[in-house]
Amino acid sequence: MKTLENLDQNKIYVLGVSGGPDSMALMEMCRLQHLSFVVAHMNYQKRDSALRDENIVCEYCEKYKIPCYVEKQNKECIGNFQAFAREERYAFYKRLIDQYHGEAVLLAHHLDDHLETYMMQKQRHSQGEYYGIKEDAYLYGCRIIRPLMKYTKQDLLAYCIEHHVPYGFDESNFSDDYTRNRIRHTYIDHMTRNEKELLAKEIQLKNQQLEAHKKEVSCFLNTWKEDTESLLLESEDQVKRILRTWIYQKIHVHISENLCTELSEMLKNKKNWEKNITKEYGVYKEYGRLYVGKLEYESYRYQYDFILYEQTPYFKIQQSGKSVEALTLSKSDFPITIRNVQKGDTIKLRFGRKKIHRWFIDRKIPSWERKIWPVVENAAGEVILVPQIGCDISHFSNNPNIFVVK
Repeated sequence: MKTLENLDQNKIYVLGVSGGPDSMALMEMCRLQHLSFVVAHMNYQKRDSALRDENIVCEYCEKYKIPCYVEKQNKECIGNFQAFAREERYAFYKRLIDQYHGEAVLLAHHLDDHLETYMMQKQRHSQGEYYGIKEDAYLYGCRIIRPLMKYTKQDLLAYCIEHHVPYGFDESNFSDDYTRNRIRHTYIDHMTRNEKELLAKEIQLKNQQLEAHKKEVSCFLNTWKEDTESLLLESEDQVKRILRTWIYQKIHVHISENLCTELSEMLKNKKNWEKNITKEYGVYKEYGRLYVGKLEYESYRYQYDFILYEQTPYFKIQQSGKSVEALTLSKSDFPITIRNVQKGDTIKLRFGRKKIHRWFIDRKIPSWERKIWPVVENAAGEVILVPQIGCDISHFSNNPNIFVVK
């Protein structure tokens, strides 16, 4: 069985080894290929055979003088165990990658895993960055290489038997408690080699199409002003792809196909609207523009006893800027407070006192921007600057000493 040819013998790799036939076959191949590697084994201590698998891995590594690291998982699982286990496992890999200045993590995912993942995606009507499993990817800060993707589980089991490589079976894989197991037992295990290869070609074609769509979406997003008018000129499928990518870029959340369809229909509504997409984030439409962000923003207050040039998540204090960001401060103004605008705030301009929220409405500033818009308040509690409106009449001069930029 030829594989691993593209791996650099001058680099160090971290091998994730469970003790099952897949990962044990990968370790044997790496050893015979004379690759430099260390082994990472995570024992979740969740099943009776966990210690047996740990011993299989450790005894193999001891026999061939391979550095082996075992981590016993004792943390309390919060939420979904599969997600929890994955995060803990990859954090373990990352520590070893950093310790050894490793090139990548090698994992023993194979063709059957690839097909199962694709069928799970179809069943859930979900679309991520890729259909199935990528051979080369970055996850949790690690480069992940899966060199066995051309081989089936049966191939790897046969390899272990032929080369007298020890292994253990994880009995949890025999149950139908997990969706992946049900798909494996119902579909994958009954497919011929030819059927598996045909499905793999179907996935490859879909990924090529997905990559072409990504380029089109990227071109659109590079010039998009987040307005609904230009978005609605695109085809319905393209609108959904754009929304999905845009939302992921903003908040790193993959939205479901159903939610994506719902949002694309809502775009046709000329009225303003908002739609929750998680417990924390929502999509808003106001004044013909879209925004994705937090449903609620916490109030903020920064107090300064003297002029300090700095940047915060909400504003920057600079030595230069536009006239509508300029402010001339005197000693009596300190301490100044920079905070988000509040209901009832007003500012005294040359043409009279102006309600700041009235200005927002006149300028068609969306509500999500109003929530975090900064104002500068002096020691007397007077709002003396609203960036992009200007300062009050008593703090204007031709020689301002700070600029507050939203």
